[in-house]
Amino acid sequence: MTLGITTAGIMDKDDLETLLSSGKFLCFKPAILAPPPPEIVALPAAARRRKPARHDEAEDEGESEPGPALFDIALLQNSIFFKESTDDGGDGEFETQTRVMLAFDARDPLQGGVSSTAQPDKLLAALAKWYGGIGRIDLTDHDRAVLDVLCRVPTFDPFILLAFRPELERYRKIHTAYFEVDELTSLGVRKVIERRASRLVTLALRMEEPVDTREANKGRHPRRDETFQSRQRSITASMTEAIWTTRLDKQSRSLLESFKIDEVEMERVLFAWKGISYYEFLFNGLLKEHHDFFRWLGSIDSLPRDAHQIDPETLAGMKQRREQSIKLIRRSYLRCATLLKRYEDAYEALTSRNDPTPFQRFLVAAPMLFEGLGTNIGRFGHAGNAWGALTNGGRRMRIAYDRLDPFYDFVVSLHHPPTS
Repeated sequence: MTLGITTAGIMDKDDLETLLSSGKFLCFKPAILAPPPPEIVALPAAARRRKPARHDEAEDEGESEPGPALFDIALLQNSIFFKESTDDGGDGEFETQTRVMLAFDARDPLQGGVSSTAQPDKLLAALAKWYGGIGRIDLTDHDRAVLDVLCRVPTFDPFILLAFRPELERYRKIHTAYFEVDELTSLGVRKVIERRASRLVTLALRMEEPVDTREANKGRHPRRDETFQSRQRSITASMTEAIWTTRLDKQSRSLLESFKIDEVEMERVLFAWKGISYYEFLFNGLLKEHHDFFRWLGSIDSLPRDAHQIDPETLAGMKQRREQSIKLIRRSYLRCATLLKRYEDAYEALTSRNDPTPFQRFLVAAPMLFEGLGTNIGRFGHAGNAWGALTNGGRRMRIAYDRLDPFYDFVVSLHHPPTS
């Protein structure tokens, strides 16, 4: 089973339209973010072997210039990358691969094309086979480094790419847009961080007070204490900025020390805290869409308006995929909710019981959980976005079979089918 691809490896225009309309989590088109480089197939040999870029030198250059496109080779800049569930071994064990669509017409990739694995050597062979007639084709060291990252990340959302920025920019800088979330998302994530940091700061400041003062202040609203309130705002702002930028300052370092967070783990904790806040924001934002999606799936609107024209066996097959879609979306939802509940429990242990151990352990391990969170939120969000495009956000009440059936195929293909 593949995501939007036939067994022959062909992605037609309709498949591609569904994939692109469903969001950026599991697919993206590099040219959407940055203009393509000059239209050359391969760079001169001297340019294909570059010394790795030093990031301290890159910082000195400043951030005024956004950097060039993602790839050196123009053919990949106009391609479309996507995640796909495959059973290459034929043994019932499914895995997710990164694949790339090689366009029928490189000038108009939205017309569809053939797909290839994004593994550099295999992709190079596919490029040579598909486009070899237009000149020599080669991958630079930079292209190979980028492809390696795209094959390893669970999703293509900007936060995940940001985590791999040093590897993506090992040989040269790339356009900053690949690492940026939109302004609304940035504000939302910062609010999530600020809300949790504020509670932590309040607890830390109360812990600083002598026991007799703390007892005397029981029941007193801290906002009545202007000094307390001023310090609380200042440290909260400092901690929020530290998490957002993953850089410690004196106040944020002191706060983490007060909760016995190990010095060697502090920066890792900050990165993980930002990451988990990002996914918490995304997940909460999808809850309403999840509700609307399920309401639609459970209604007559999710059946084809021309069902009376479809033979019973064909219609029964579509209904089966409809039921499978409900189960798979629910499974992704529950996996995300379970992981975020572990975070909530660890945070509560810290703020309610003054026990930092679960919180520190969770955040140290959190980067390893990002793959599960990113993949399941990606599947969930991908399906929801595709549903929104199909139904105009649920306002298009009834859909014909020839559009509805591929949608259910698409939703099922986003998930790893049961191996039993």
